[in-house]
Amino acid sequence: MGKITIKQQKSSLLNLLKGYKKANELIMQERKFRLAQLTGKDSLLEYDALCKMWEANPIKENFGRLEKQRISFLLNRRRLFNKLIKL
Repeated sequence: MGKITIKQQKSSLLNLLKGYKKANELIMQERKFRLAQLTGKDSLLEYDALCKMWEANPIKENFGRLEKQRISFLLNRRRLFNKLIKL
C-alpha cells in the first residue's frame, strides 16, 4: 500500500469536515421539525423527565473530572486537525 500524500490527507480532512457539517444540518432540521410538533404538555413532560434523570444521575459528582477529560479530548482533536492542515 502506498504512502498517503499531504494532498490526500488534506482532502480527507476536508471531506470529513464537510460530512460533519452536513450531519449537523440534518440533525438541526430533524430537531426543528420534532420540536415544532411538540405540544406544551409534551414539552413539559420531556423537560420533567430530563430533570429527573439528571437528579438521579450519580455521575454529576464526578462532573469536574469528566469535564477535564472532555477538554483534553477536544484539545487533542484540535491538535490533530491543525497537524493535518499544516502537512
